[in-house]
Amino acid sequence: ANIEVQSVCPDKCYSTGNGLKGGTAGKPATVTVHAIDQVGKEYRPPVNDIAAELVSCKDTSKAECQVRRGGDGEYEIQYQPATRGRYQLHVTIGGRSIKGSPYSVVVRPSLDSLGKPVKVILNVQSPWGIATNSIGHIIVAEKGGNCISVFTPEGVKIRSFGSKGAAPGEFFQPYGITVDRDDNIIVMDFGNNHIQKFTSEGTLLTAVGAKGSGPLQFTHPTGVGINSMNDKIYIAENAPNHRIQILNKDLTFSSYFGRFGTSENGQFRNPVDVAFDSTGNLYVADWGNHRVQVFTPEGKFLRKFGVGNKNTLP
Repeated sequence: ANIEVQSVCPDKCYSTGNGLKGGTAGKPATVTVHAIDQVGKEYRPPVNDIAAELVSCKDTSKAECQVRRGGDGEYEIQYQPATRGRYQLHVTIGGRSIKGSPYSVVVRPSLDSLGKPVKVILNVQSPWGIATNSIGHIIVAEKGGNCISVFTPEGVKIRSFGSKGAAPGEFFQPYGITVDRDDNIIVMDFGNNHIQKFTSEGTLLTAVGAKGSGPLQFTHPTGVGINSMNDKIYIAENAPNHRIQILNKDLTFSSYFGRFGTSENGQFRNPVDVAFDSTGNLYVADWGNHRVQVFTPEGKFLRKFGVGNKNTLP
């Protein structure tokens, strides 16, 4: 399209609207372009001279933008990206970028796709921990029932095992739970300071632990995870141990690290859960310090994020 270059001045043209800040995946967002001529007055170039392009910063894919004429010297750009992420919004008039273009745009996930359960499992008593096995069974640690329950992927209960007590195979407030490569179920017995391993059918294989601060001793074990890079079991312990204890696959002792503290790297204040990335690095939810700390599989500190008020518990 032809444009009167002596009249329009892209360097003086600008955009406004909430769409400059970002949008929501799957929903339209709008930006208003204000066309200005060389003397600072509103100008009405042909709508075909206004072009817009929304480009993903992740993979350079492009989302469609529509342009239509608005009021005097105003043009409305509407975009509707399908996925969340960071984008660049390029706006040109007559092939030249307007003032501020490209604009950095953040697209948020749609809340319409969040919070809608696919399936609801009822009649579980104060569930604290959950895991799935290789065939999709759902294993739930029921604090209120002092038992472990196993459900089909459809939410039908297959079995429950355990009862309140302190003997092997019994529980007092089971908390964290995980499943190993053989579908064995490993349970953190929070109240008894035990770690117990069961077959997928609920038969007890091993029970270790007692209250204390030495190897294979625990104080309120909560979170548990298995590192797929070394098959070792990592356990988060609450006060007064404030540490991560590492066990071998057969529940024998390997090592532990961490101590109480609020300022230094590698110190914890009631760590509650653990997770791993694809390289085997360990992420610890340091509950009392309002932060997440990252370690190598051997327990060497790497980094942290999310530091909050150390004097206030959540």
